[in-house]
Amino acid sequence: MLLKHLYILPLLFILVCVRTLSQQISSDELTPDKIFEKVDNSIVVIIAYDNLGNMFQGSGVVISDGIIVTNHHVCKDASRIEIKHYAKEIKNVEILKSDEVKDLLFLKTDDFTLTPITYGNSENLRSGQRIYAVGSPEGYENSISEGIVSGFRTNENNVKLVQMTCPITDGSSGGAVLNARGELIGLSVSGQHEGALYFAIPVNDILAMIGMENSYAEFTDPVKYYEIGTQANENKNYRDAEVYFSKYIEKFSGDATAYYKRGYARFKLKEYKQAIKDFSTVLEKSETSESFFYRGNCYYSLKDYKNALTDYTKALVQEPDNYDIYYNRGYANFRLKNYIEAASDWNKAIELNPEYESELSVKIKIAQDESNIKKTK
Repeated sequence: MLLKHLYILPLLFILVCVRTLSQQISSDELTPDKIFEKVDNSIVVIIAYDNLGNMFQGSGVVISDGIIVTNHHVCKDASRIEIKHYAKEIKNVEILKSDEVKDLLFLKTDDFTLTPITYGNSENLRSGQRIYAVGSPEGYENSISEGIVSGFRTNENNVKLVQMTCPITDGSSGGAVLNARGELIGLSVSGQHEGALYFAIPVNDILAMIGMENSYAEFTDPVKYYEIGTQANENKNYRDAEVYFSKYIEKFSGDATAYYKRGYARFKLKEYKQAIKDFSTVLEKSETSESFFYRGNCYYSLKDYKNALTDYTKALVQEPDNYDIYYNRGYANFRLKNYIEAASDWNKAIELNPEYESELSVKIKIAQDESNIKKTK
């Protein structure tokens, strides 16, 4: 049964603390193992077959739900394209857009289980900056290598490229090039290296080609992240909301409202464990009914009905006339075989909102019958 979660929440007002610039830099950067962990579910293997049955392999990066970017030359002669991510195989793949000159190809799938990568800003790159490449060289899936930005070039087709020292070999074409925060700043182009020279297509040019040039942009005013994140939640663009609130929280780690809104986005994305952490952070600062309610929903979705029941009960202490909370607590009680309590909660939900009667009257009868059976055992 789908939980009720369209609960309109009051705005929380929390004072925020700004960290120093040096603290921001040190906390933003990740160790290589954390970078890999962050992007591992966003980088895939691309397998292309021509009409003769020959197979060509490259890498790809998930840039949005169901959209993957790779190099055009990986799939140049393909009659069929498949995507592989460890044991997962995606065979329903279509070409969304391509540009042979820029060596870019965008693929579309109906699989939304892969995680869209977080974008950086290639305009902020500097020579000597540490970067990382993740791809599948020679079929060794999702291998990570480290290097630096060597410089910035333009090839014979007037395509901008980032020169780097991260080694790129066959199979790495279309892989991710990342900054020290694990954000995508380019796409590997193995076909354009000479000797020890390796190149990547800047992420800003990639996003511009598909009309996403403003996605996950960097702003000098961090409050802008909050504003865009809030708008993204309202537009049901929950992945964008999660990214922008994360960027805001990097700068303002004391803002409970931002944690709440990111938790809501993660709840909608079914990232329940991460959402629980966000709601718990809010509750450490202020015990609000809405945070108990949504954390309870997360626990329920994880089948942790005992903790869900506890949170719903705490939410009702603050809002004893909220029928949605009674509705959900009824389900938690039913799952815990507290049948009398479940029936009581659902009766209260009907009392407060008569529109529930047609839906819950049958469930109340089932709960009462299960309670009678339980008594006779």
